[in-house]
Amino acid sequence: MTPPIALDRRQVIRLTRASVECAPGEACGLLLGNCIGGERRVRRLTVARNLASEADQYFLDPVHLLRQEQAVKAEGLEVLGVWHSHPAQEACPSQLDLEGTPAGWIQLIARVDDGVLTDLKAWDAKDGRKVEARVFMDVAPDRDAPAGPHAAELSVARWSASSVPLEA
Repeated sequence: MTPPIALDRRQVIRLTRASVECAPGEACGLLLGNCIGGERRVRRLTVARNLASEADQYFLDPVHLLRQEQAVKAEGLEVLGVWHSHPAQEACPSQLDLEGTPAGWIQLIARVDDGVLTDLKAWDAKDGRKVEARVFMDVAPDRDAPAGPHAAELSVARWSASSVPLEA
């Protein structure tokens, strides 16, 4: 079974803002955190420069990656994976996305349509195929507790259409 990934509300807002600001190009960044109780818990979501020359691709700035890899060691975290946006495209990794992601890293893909986050999916590459992982929004104040009873599976359409303002 593929371990789920848990983010908090501010992280979802941050990736949404970055995705909207970069459209029609793709936004990207890293997912930093820990594996706790059978899930990947994002502690910090970074936004990196996209160095790709094509609007429908991303190439994460290697300087950003190097700095974050050094920082996570000092903080007791690990790089869980990468996130990027797909403006007006399905939140599913392309073959190029899969080939460019290191083994063991998750890929979180945000679909943004007309400035609204409409889908958010996580993917693992297993034996050359993509396997979807569940995405949860952590609503618990105790960030070290397993997500189980106090994390809601993220329904992006419901959440983004709610009356909750997108403010970090």
